[in-house]
Amino acid sequence: MTLSGWGGYWFYRNFELVSDKVHVGYQGEARNNSLLAAERFLNTKTSPAKSMSSLVGLPPSNGTLVIPTERYEIGPQQANALLGWVRAGGHLIVIPADASATENRPAQDWLLNGLGVRGVSNPAKGREPFVPTNVDIPAASDFMQVSFKPCTTLAYRGKEKHSASAADMGGHMLRYHLGRGFLTVLSDADFMHNTSIGRYDNAAFLWYLTHDRHPGEIWLIYGGDMPPLWKWLGTNAWPVLVSAALLLVAWLWSSSRRFGPIRAAVPLARRRLLDHIEASGRFLWQQGQRAKLLNGTRAALLRMLESRHPALASLPRETLAMQLAELSNTTPGAIQKALFEQHAPNETEFTDAIILLETIRKTL
Repeated sequence: MTLSGWGGYWFYRNFELVSDKVHVGYQGEARNNSLLAAERFLNTKTSPAKSMSSLVGLPPSNGTLVIPTERYEIGPQQANALLGWVRAGGHLIVIPADASATENRPAQDWLLNGLGVRGVSNPAKGREPFVPTNVDIPAASDFMQVSFKPCTTLAYRGKEKHSASAADMGGHMLRYHLGRGFLTVLSDADFMHNTSIGRYDNAAFLWYLTHDRHPGEIWLIYGGDMPPLWKWLGTNAWPVLVSAALLLVAWLWSSSRRFGPIRAAVPLARRRLLDHIEASGRFLWQQGQRAKLLNGTRAALLRMLESRHPALASLPRETLAMQLAELSNTTPGAIQKALFEQHAPNETEFTDAIILLETIRKTL
């Protein structure tokens, strides 16, 4: 009791119960919806906002559609439908399909390639100290600071922009006036995600971006479906498919050709009877059937004795053992044990008995 009491006192003096906070990430809907905070922030009675995992249909012509994904599922037909919706009065906000593309390797962006807009990645700027981008929107009373990625910017050519140019915002935003609507291109959309919308003026910038011209519904697309594999391969890897098909045809053609006559089949070699006997013996030995092998050898010797020396075969066992001992130059006890004793021999006894019986067989 004294030892346990001192142990409890030491534990009480050296340990205490404390509470600690552990980051476990987002839970519930926020785990899958990266724009949930933006949806709830933008949602009002006059301009209801809703987020969706993929684009199904289109919002009303006075609405705003935000697609901050790389739009893998949007092909040429869907891109034309979106541009038609913009020309009818909608406001579309997107990012380039591949912000890591270069001038020598442009992205396959069905929506923006026709406008001459592409994303440009500059990893060197990403290693510099982060500084938020100053954004000046006419509808706002003061400039705002937005956490655009410094390593990702926009490059454009051709079409005239309606308002803020790339130079005005460090190359992070372009806006085009198409028909009765607007197309806004952002270099990246991380500022509107759950982890970033509460920093700097990101939330205010998103509010002005979606409310400055259109009071209608706001749709936020936080996901996107990858196209089927066959469709993606047909669009992006058709040269590989054509090459593989040609190689397959060439291989099938070459495999169907035969050079020279058919070689005659080699007849199977027949095994000797002795081979089967040896195999049977090895199998019985491996299965521990030594007594069975020994009894078979004894029976074969006795049959030979009856056919060659019938007089000896009719003698009693003791007399026969003495006669065979004289022929094989051994003791009658060894003959009696090797020829007549019924027991399960070990490996040594089995070997000695077989040798002795073989010696007797040769003397007969």
